Amino acid sequence: MRLLNWTPFAVSGVILAAGCGGGPPPGQPAPENLPALEAELSRNPRDAGLATRVGIGYYDAKQYERARDVLQSALALGEQNYPARVYLGLTYEELGQLDSARAQYTKAASQTTDSRRQGEIQDRLTLLTQKELRAQARDAIAHEATLSSQPATENAVAVFPFRYVGRNEELAPIGRGLTHLMITDLAKVSRLRLLEREQVQALVDEMALTDAGRVDPATGARSGRILRAARVLQGSVQDVPGRTQIRLDAAMVNSANASVVASGSASDQLQQLFSLEKQVVLALVQQMGISLSPAEQRALTERPTADLQAFLAFSRGLEAEDRGDWPAAEAGFSAAVARDPNFRAAKDKQQTAQRVSATMQVPATQLAGAGGTQPGETQPAGPPNDRWNVLHNAVLNTVPSVGSTLVSRLGPAPVSRVPTTRPDLPEATGSDGPGGSLFGTIVIIITRP
Repeated sequence: MRLLNWTPFAVSGVILAAGCGGGPPPGQPAPENLPALEAELSRNPRDAGLATRVGIGYYDAKQYERARDVLQSALALGEQNYPARVYLGLTYEELGQLDSARAQYTKAASQTTDSRRQGEIQDRLTLLTQKELRAQARDAIAHEATLSSQPATENAVAVFPFRYVGRNEELAPIGRGLTHLMITDLAKVSRLRLLEREQVQALVDEMALTDAGRVDPATGARSGRILRAARVLQGSVQDVPGRTQIRLDAAMVNSANASVVASGSASDQLQQLFSLEKQVVLALVQQMGISLSPAEQRALTERPTADLQAFLAFSRGLEAEDRGDWPAAEAGFSAAVARDPNFRAAKDKQQTAQRVSATMQVPATQLAGAGGTQPGETQPAGPPNDRWNVLHNAVLNTVPSVGSTLVSRLGPAPVSRVPTTRPDLPEATGSDGPGGSLFGTIVIIITRP
């Protein structure tokens, strides 16, 4: 028994007895209940709550096309149906209709004032972005002939993932970090427009390029045309044979004719990696005939971190993020921040990875609020109303006739209006729908002060 006390009324006890059948809560029917729900929906086709339950049932049963159709019907009956909208977004994801999924998630985020739900939806959109980039890359490759015939975006630069050539496995992810550095620095040059690292990485993954192909000018030019980038930057970092040094090489390729328009090389101790990167960037900019303003020159001297180990951890995080392993990405970024708390890029990535990792563990029912907020109901987030909501929703949804009288006596509830639909439970203790087992009882004792 859980004791809830607040003024002006004290609830001495609220006891919810679990059902003997151990079935799912209202709003999340098991697949075996679908026939009964379908029959009930055919008798009550304008019941938005029932349609939502059926749509969720289809989703759980992996019948995604049916789930889509029923959830669309539920939303046609009432657009302010948060669970139906989120489940429709999840369904579109399963069907590969990513644009439609994004549209549903975006609208769902605008329909709730609950900051937790808004955050979960935004993090779901982050996960969706990776799928979208892969889908866009596949589509671009499929339409390569058409894209190649179109003019490139002027001054657009795509930085290909730098590859590490060496035997030190600890340095293997360093190419991802160098790619990030190159994009960050070149983006400070106002005349250049940098494509997002993730967009280029998605194309590289879909083209299944070998390490050798990544630095081949012809391959770079082809990729640049697909991305409609005027230039492609390719490069590598490698161990210098017989010396405790590394060498950084980069080449800027014209995507129209595969000619190398600029190149840069530098070698030194590994600890001088950041200085090497700056030397190569300045050489590329100079050979491209770009004059830097004093502000751009100052910006190019900035370093994200002075800690090489923090940078290596950051690179491991980027590598894990690219393969969709968000927990490993979080570990890499967290290690970078632990080494250098002022590493801003690592800290931003760490926060994103933490949220996305947590969102990946959120079940669909929690993401959609199914079984909680019903179609047409809006609830404020957080205290001081949370405890009131427990009582208010339990009474209204379980014993409506008693609940309505009780709520009118106790005062207005912290919701905009009473739900337009409710779970199909009897007015008193009984079965949960046709053929169902006992779901539960609720005992409420109100003690006036």
